[in-house]
Amino acid sequence: MRLEAATFVVIDTETTGTGSDDRIIELAAVRLEGGHIVDHFSRLINPGRSVPLPITQLTGISTAMLVGQPAAKDVLPEFLDFLGDSVLVAHNMAFDQRMLELELQRIGRSWPSNPTLCTLRLARRLLPGLPRKGLDGLAAFFRIEPESRHRALGDALLTAKVLRHLLESAQQQGIETLEALLAFQYQPYPKRWQDPLAWLRAVVLPRIPGEPGVYLFRDGRGRLLYVGKARNLQARVRQYFTGIEAHPPRLRQLMAALRHIDWQATRTELEAFLEESHLIKAHRPLFNRAQLRYQTRPFLRLDITKTKATLAVTTFLMEDGAVYFGPLTSRRQALALLDALEATFQLQRLNPKTLRIDDRVCPGHAAGVCTQPCWEAIQQGESSALACLQAFLWGKHNGPLRLLEAAMRTAAAHLDFEAAARYRDHLRILEQVTQRLRAVPALGQHAVVLVQETPKRLAACLVCGGRPIAIQAFPLPLEKARFETWIKAAQATPLPTGPVGYDKRETEMMRLLHHWLWLHRDRGITVPWDPAEPEAVRWQRLRKSLRQVALGQALSQAQNVSKKRA
Repeated sequence: MRLEAATFVVIDTETTGTGSDDRIIELAAVRLEGGHIVDHFSRLINPGRSVPLPITQLTGISTAMLVGQPAAKDVLPEFLDFLGDSVLVAHNMAFDQRMLELELQRIGRSWPSNPTLCTLRLARRLLPGLPRKGLDGLAAFFRIEPESRHRALGDALLTAKVLRHLLESAQQQGIETLEALLAFQYQPYPKRWQDPLAWLRAVVLPRIPGEPGVYLFRDGRGRLLYVGKARNLQARVRQYFTGIEAHPPRLRQLMAALRHIDWQATRTELEAFLEESHLIKAHRPLFNRAQLRYQTRPFLRLDITKTKATLAVTTFLMEDGAVYFGPLTSRRQALALLDALEATFQLQRLNPKTLRIDDRVCPGHAAGVCTQPCWEAIQQGESSALACLQAFLWGKHNGPLRLLEAAMRTAAAHLDFEAAARYRDHLRILEQVTQRLRAVPALGQHAVVLVQETPKRLAACLVCGGRPIAIQAFPLPLEKARFETWIKAAQATPLPTGPVGYDKRETEMMRLLHHWLWLHRDRGITVPWDPAEPEAVRWQRLRKSLRQVALGQALSQAQNVSKKRA
């Protein structure tokens, strides 16, 4: 008989003890057909004696609960009818079978001829490297949440769920029939895995999904050793088991202590970034060095609400009407960026962290590299330097970069190499930092970010005030109705109002959002989402961006096809 066609009845008993004179006080059974639980049986049994206190403390069954309950002579015939001709299954079948046989002898019934299967025997042969093969150990390995432990029905349900996983493992080893499975449980034990890593490689790795998520390495005592993230859990964890001898010393120490691997799959890579950061800071694993605590991150603050506009480096974020760009990597990087902007736009330094933006003409206008922003500002009677700076930070033009490059070449031609080196350094910091700043919505901006993480998955993130508010993954090709339903629900998320500051946890989330967008800068689209503008205009711009994503997906598929043909 094929395993898929077999019917299993999984049982568990609670007794007054383990001796031959002890009695059954609860009997439960669960019927499993085609891998699904279809029926169950559960009865309390009056043993005709009191229940010992240790048994009551373990199971919660007291003598008072059994008063008025049917005796074994009334329950066992009903159980045998429920069993029928199914395969009888238990965890440690020897114990449950012995207790049932004794009860059947007392009422003059014989043991049924049903085939029996022991999940403990199966686990010992299918999972020889697993250190704990009791119900709790198997539940932890198969990631099953137990319910009502040490009550017959709860344990029978847990055993049935464990049996389903064991049957899958048996089929992976080529056991396809019930007869082969029943014989397999009595085969000699395989040799115990001498190398724990060999067991992890052979048994655990195939179970890890090829999805984004976080993985957790633990030692033999369950202590957390390391937390990492991955866009593909299966591929990333497998890298640790490849060429272990060539790993750095610290990584070899980690692998030497590794005994268990847990994982949490996420819908998107961004969620994996956020979950990894949270777990590291919450548990501080032994082998993690980065992200152990929340750090203060500097931002650029552009304030145009006053008479004189200012550009400053700050670590205090407030919803005060100013526009914030960041977060930046370090205070040194922020000050170097401020120096470069001061030299490029010839701004006035008020203090080491603040620049004043005067009503002067942008230096790039005289050089002929900044045209449109400057002319628009001059026509409206505004500062062309401020207009050019804003356009540059928002990524609308790169005139200042061309201005610095021209100044560097001119200084080098006049053999002023010190000035040329300064221009070179300013150019380098502006190129490095501003490109990353432009990849992420600024703090004052509401936006919908669409990133094609894989050819078959689109990640969407609603960003409000720089915060990632809602994240969702959509299969490609995209179902627009499903996407519109999600974004309408995401907009209902309540947000802080008024002059509210940002804490370190929120700025860390912004940094991770920034990093994620930079990694996928060639496959991402940021759509401004201003709640003040008409809804029809917002949806029109969003639908246009969705068409761009679909066009990019089609282009990518066409490129893949041409590569395969080549």
